[in-house]
Amino acid sequence: PHFLYNTLDAIVWMIENENCKDAVKMVTSLARLFRISLSKGKTIIPVSDELKHVQNYLTIEKMRFKSKFEFQIKAEPETLSCSTIKLIIQPLVENSIQHGLECADDDGKILIHSYLHSGELYIDVMDNGIGIPPEEVDSLLKEDTITVHGKGSGIGLKNVQERIQLYFGKKYGLTILSEPDEGTTVRIHLPAKPYESGFQKTEGV
Repeated sequence: PHFLYNTLDAIVWMIENENCKDAVKMVTSLARLFRISLSKGKTIIPVSDELKHVQNYLTIEKMRFKSKFEFQIKAEPETLSCSTIKLIIQPLVENSIQHGLECADDDGKILIHSYLHSGELYIDVMDNGIGIPPEEVDSLLKEDTITVHGKGSGIGLKNVQERIQLYFGKKYGLTILSEPDEGTTVRIHLPAKPYESGFQKTEGV
């Protein structure tokens, strides 16, 4: 809800300041974001849709933060038709912005990269932010941490980890690689299963 309210506030501010072009761009991104979020009730969507969703989210956030950061999405073509649980990248990106980049002195950069390795699917979310202290890294996937330092969407890294493992098994999930003052990479590991529009099941079943 906070993301929606903040976005609507930003749109109102743009319209009041007669910045209609940016207002239209933000409304369009918001509509596309929610269209994929709903996905007709589906839990599993193709990687291509998940990346479009996070691209719309980042477009909105970049406008709200007045271009404080840059982002790039690099998708290997063979990954786009793979299956993923929806809405697992946005919480990771949200952490990058609100924890890693808000406090950084330099301009922020976020890179999202999907690729196959040894027959498995990986999606890396990388930032050049302040990093995470070593003593916190191990606890992030074990404790009921909402997001890093309690900021963000409320979905949380642990929740994303649990959703992946309930659906695909304990072999899969998140890995966090971080160095203070260097940045953070959160790696999503999924099976490289082709997306089939008719195949859906309830998470955990």
